Amino acid sequence: MKRIAMMALVSTLALSACNQPNVVGNSVSKDFSALLNTASGYTAAAGTAVYVDLTGGDRRTVLTATGLKANTAYIAHFHSKGTAAGSTNDCTSGGPVVGGKIGGDTVFSSDADGKVTIKGFQTTADLKDAAYINIHESGTPSVIPLCADI
Repeated sequence: MKRIAMMALVSTLALSACNQPNVVGNSVSKDFSALLNTASGYTAAAGTAVYVDLTGGDRRTVLTATGLKANTAYIAHFHSKGTAAGSTNDCTSGGPVVGGKIGGDTVFSSDADGKVTIKGFQTTADLKDAAYINIHESGTPSVIPLCADI
């Protein structure tokens, strides 16, 4: 009986190890900067973007944010650097989206406390020109509470 239980445990561990993605780069973590003030409904918006490149040409991205509007739908994108007049950093440069939405067509909603986690995979080739990541309100994409230069 002990032998069967031990074999089941070893088999489970071996199979779970097969499902782990191979990482080819280091995990990169960037803090988000708040772009909107409390008058627009964002009180102390903050968060972190973490991404890592995996074997096979994918990038895994996990965004965590707090201080957002409660029960609100959000989307996120990588952007390349733009040329907006007066921009002082990549986040204010107005660059085009690269790689589509993080998480594809999934819409991520904040909880009652204004917290949200956005996760997704994209191809690293599509993100080669990425300069920043921002989080938008899904219903009003021009409302951008958070951005991180990468």
